[in-house]
Amino acid sequence: MGLFDFFKKKEIISFAEIDSVSKAKKEVRNGNLEKMFIMSPMFGGATDESNILYVPVGVNKIKESYDNMLADLVEQGKAVSFDCTPEYRGDSVVPCKITLTAGGDGEDTFNQTINVW
Repeated sequence: MGLFDFFKKKEIISFAEIDSVSKAKKEVRNGNLEKMFIMSPMFGGATDESNILYVPVGVNKIKESYDNMLADLVEQGKAVSFDCTPEYRGDSVVPCKITLTAGGDGEDTFNQTINVW
């Protein structure tokens, strides 16, 4: 990376047009998307493609902060189940929304939604 590459304006992309994993991976290389684990490896989630979503840069940090909150709930015995549900718009492989829930004894103790785009 050259000295002035830092100042280059990023290309504005349309997440709706990213309709394949290969396009998503290209946008990861371009710095517009990043990989995010559906279920964090700290909870036993796999590190292969079956457990990966492609999201805009920064969304992964939000998800990781929620994962840390969930870890605290698990440690306190308040959460024994976990679900991460992505929602999509059109043919895009980039989720427009991600809902995280956790609970125990038939009750949700945690429910957060990340509005992606």
